[in-house]
Amino acid sequence: MTISQLLHTFSMRKQALILWLALATLILSGSLTHHTAYAIDRAALNQALLATVQVIVPVANETDLYSTGSGTVLTAEGLILTNYHVMGEIETATLYNEKGFAGIAVNPTNLRSAPVLKYAATIIGGDPDLDLALLQIVGLLEDVNAPLPANLGLTPITVGDSEALEIGDEINAFGFPGIGGDTVTFTSGRLSGFLDEDKDGYSEWLKVDLNINHGNSGGLATNDRGEMIGVPTAGVTDLGMIGLVRDGNLAMDFVKRTLLQPQTNSPPSPNAAYISNVQFARAIDSRGQPRRPGARFPSDTDTIYATFNYGNFGANSNFAFNWYHNGFRIYNDLVVWTYGSEGNTWVDLYDENGLADGFYEVEISLNDNRLHRSGVIVGAATQTTGGGSFGAITFAEGVTDAGVPINPGTIFSPVGEIYAFFDVNNVTNGTQWTRRWYLDGEVVSEQASMWNEGNIDYTWISLYSTGGLPAGRYQLELLIEGQVVQSASMEIVETQRPAPTVRSVIVNGTVVTADNRRRPIQGASVYFLVPGVRVDDFLDSLLDEDIYGYGVSDQDGFYQLDQNLTPGEYYGVVVYKEGYRLVAVDDYQIDPTATSPWSIDVTMERR
Repeated sequence: MTISQLLHTFSMRKQALILWLALATLILSGSLTHHTAYAIDRAALNQALLATVQVIVPVANETDLYSTGSGTVLTAEGLILTNYHVMGEIETATLYNEKGFAGIAVNPTNLRSAPVLKYAATIIGGDPDLDLALLQIVGLLEDVNAPLPANLGLTPITVGDSEALEIGDEINAFGFPGIGGDTVTFTSGRLSGFLDEDKDGYSEWLKVDLNINHGNSGGLATNDRGEMIGVPTAGVTDLGMIGLVRDGNLAMDFVKRTLLQPQTNSPPSPNAAYISNVQFARAIDSRGQPRRPGARFPSDTDTIYATFNYGNFGANSNFAFNWYHNGFRIYNDLVVWTYGSEGNTWVDLYDENGLADGFYEVEISLNDNRLHRSGVIVGAATQTTGGGSFGAITFAEGVTDAGVPINPGTIFSPVGEIYAFFDVNNVTNGTQWTRRWYLDGEVVSEQASMWNEGNIDYTWISLYSTGGLPAGRYQLELLIEGQVVQSASMEIVETQRPAPTVRSVIVNGTVVTADNRRRPIQGASVYFLVPGVRVDDFLDSLLDEDIYGYGVSDQDGFYQLDQNLTPGEYYGVVVYKEGYRLVAVDDYQIDPTATSPWSIDVTMERR
């Protein structure tokens, strides 16, 4: 229940409440006391339950048909990890709806009732082979065009290290299995073993003695400290009660790759039209995204799609694209651009009799200004490939209009994009070259394509992240025909001591009667106000924005606030339950030494 739902009740009793406030502000009819916190297991359990969300995906062209699963909140800003098969078909890498849309339902703080369908999210990255998808909350379901509030009220999970797990360790699973009803479900078991599916020496799966049922998919698996160590994905019925959990470190590597985006020849000006993230594939999904992109395709290929992102495209511009086969133009087209200034789209080349073997290139121009040219090989290439080399790599913060590095170096302050410049020596068109980026020793991006720039002297590529590149040591490897020919490292560091992170604690407790029996009170509304808001002002206006944290007591009198509080901070507190005297106090301080979970008990007197 929110404060807006209590407006009618409060308005009828407002005068009585203010009267009680006058009597109770200094000498409370009830009281707030702190006692020894619940065991850490209880706090970790509550955090994990609140970090688990339900994912509901409408299936296009089907009335009242939905795919349902679970997800894990990774950030307070609404980054959610789930399974790909919750969002679409793995076999065809096809999403269930065109925009990769999903509804997100969040748990109530009392964890006793069904989750509330509240947010709209879209997929920002997916890997059918890993069966993982990354979602971002983009709006409110009730009004997707309304701006999101600064505080989404989400509880992110703490990420652990799945490499540290050993057989026999405790594994906890959280999600919304169909057999568990509408509410979130928690099960606990043991790590039964590991599964190295592709025999590469790294176990992609954790085997657990838990049933992973429909609806559990994409949810949360934790260790005994409540840290995420995997994604519940599948059940293995022929082995008895064995579940498969996608390894957590592998899942977080996928998240890093999704958030870090590489570029080749980034636009020299922020206002210039550009093409980026060009990928070739034999098929695309309903969102125009490539299915299993590559740099070489077999001889039976009849269609090549070139997908790409675009930006700064002016309305009514002349958009032209040409296709080449072994250097000779075989198709061209020109259209008037009416598809918006930025987005993603595709062009394709088709031959019903099958495309002849060779090197195919696509050239894209806007108003006669060539923005991009790259290609792929079908079957056996007719050109000699594999020659040439790349020169030493120079890292820089930017590039001028003339292609000159800006602020070159090897140590950089936090930036959103890093450029890598290098000479090109006799690399022939049709040669496969690869860009492989590492962060702290782990591959975060790898792209292979066919060289199509001809006999140029130098070029540059870049790596960027919309949220800023994380601090760490980066390494770039350049490969020609699968062989590393050049490598260099650089580092992004914090140049100033980062501002100390504001520590916060989970707050919970019980609401009980003030008599000697201390009976639990169910349905008491517990409000902690925004620091600086006085209790009498709150009761006079009853505004949602004055509430910092809220909880309601269950049948055991237990409550937990939906927001963490800051140790040392002062809050106004109001506890209301019909038939009991109002508990209200200004400037209630959370102990500066408080640790999570911090338990605050409330006693209330009957009227």
